[in-house]
Amino acid sequence: MHDSPPPQPQPPRTAAARPGPVRLAPLQGETNLSYLDRLADRYRLGVRDLIPALLRVGGGLFKGYRTDGEVYLNAEARARISAFSRVPEEILQRALPAWTAQEPVSPAGAGVAGRFRFGAVVPSAGEGCRPCTATRTGRTKPARLYLQPHTRICPRHRRWMLGTHWIDGAPADTEQVDLAELPQMVTAHRRHLDLLRHRPDTARAFEVAHAVIVSWWAQQWPEEEQWPHRARQLTPQEADPGWWRLLARDAVTYPETVALTSVLTDERTRQRLLTDTAGHLPHTLAHAPGLVTQLARVTRRPWLPEQIASTSAGPLLLWAQHCVRADADTAVADRLWTLHMAHRPRPIARELTAYHDAAQQPKKTAGGRRLHLGLRHRSDQAFTTGLAHARAYAAVHGHLAAPIHSRFDGFALGRWLSNHRKFPAMPPEHVAALEELDPWWRPPWRVMWQRFYYQARDHTRARGPLRPDRGFPTTSFGLGEWLYNQCIGYDELHPGQQRLLADIGLTRGFVRES
Repeated sequence: MHDSPPPQPQPPRTAAARPGPVRLAPLQGETNLSYLDRLADRYRLGVRDLIPALLRVGGGLFKGYRTDGEVYLNAEARARISAFSRVPEEILQRALPAWTAQEPVSPAGAGVAGRFRFGAVVPSAGEGCRPCTATRTGRTKPARLYLQPHTRICPRHRRWMLGTHWIDGAPADTEQVDLAELPQMVTAHRRHLDLLRHRPDTARAFEVAHAVIVSWWAQQWPEEEQWPHRARQLTPQEADPGWWRLLARDAVTYPETVALTSVLTDERTRQRLLTDTAGHLPHTLAHAPGLVTQLARVTRRPWLPEQIASTSAGPLLLWAQHCVRADADTAVADRLWTLHMAHRPRPIARELTAYHDAAQQPKKTAGGRRLHLGLRHRSDQAFTTGLAHARAYAAVHGHLAAPIHSRFDGFALGRWLSNHRKFPAMPPEHVAALEELDPWWRPPWRVMWQRFYYQARDHTRARGPLRPDRGFPTTSFGLGEWLYNQCIGYDELHPGQQRLLADIGLTRGFVRES
């Protein structure tokens, strides 16, 4: 006979909550906090009064309370809420996305526990459509829902749920926007739902498309651009136009974001891109003319190609480069929808906070610039230091193709440039600053090729254009051999390389005659 194992100590059980007189059903996608707030409202109490008393955790549960926050509960607390609300836990778990998202621990190590969180650590949520909430609950008490891009529109009541975080000083009634004057929004929503049903990459592609569109949003556009007119249509009377332009950014650009998503998830787009680039990495969007033309068509902006053809950084170009790489290396396909931090749009809540701070208490340096604190500030300072050395190097050499181990004025410029070339998602303003010094500082081919090219360029400036049909008698042996190899493999070169060679006399006609 085997000895039975000794009994394991069990944590003290918390007394179950007594069922309340009211059964309150959750709404699909509702936040925990919203559900508990509506539960408290049915007893004519505030959530900060009912829930701590029900869970017996004290008033510290909602320290720093804000309506845009979230409350996370452990298993014991969830069981109490389920019993009191007369709703089985499996129903609450299906309806409330954050119901089991975290398992906070009580100070005693066991028993009921909860944690209130707010800010960037809480996923985006916003007030659900008010008429829909009233119909489903029979009450006017609003509810907050976790919002996905396709759930921010209520097509029945033609409303857009803004979903911004709470902001001190925000004007009243800024949770929802009336779309009655913008029928194209509902049309775009139907297209969005259709994409979600039929194209598996739609959700991730929408994030990339949104980043692209927001990067366009900040640019200067021709008078034909529809966004300013759309923003004016959404702005209430006597409201601050600047505030509302920021607040309604995602609503104003929604139709174009859906249109771009449809392009990015279309297999024909990728095939056309591979044909246009012939397998070469595009250095700018001008090297992907089919993609740019298609975007102009689906967004109904015939002037778009001229505006974006010179783009040499950003999420759209990086997506195109990943498409080309994925054709040669299937492992790269997983990176197709990668959205780097430098390309992620700044949250509207932060934009509004900055706008509010600038209007109320502008904090400026002596030079008039706003203070930037934290990691980004240190990163900008480091880039400014490197840029100063790069500018001095370009002034001497006329380019930035410095060897990787080279130093300039004691600074490891070669390594600094190499590190920036390898980083696929540099901030666009950093890319632009380096391109002012050398448009080809980050070529889609080996930097060694670029160094030889600059030698050839300097040679032609001193002795005139090259004539391949006469050979290269005045060049050094290494440079002459390199030029000869360019002639032999001319047709396999990147279009950008061919354009550069044409500037020094190696055109397709000369190469074939030689």
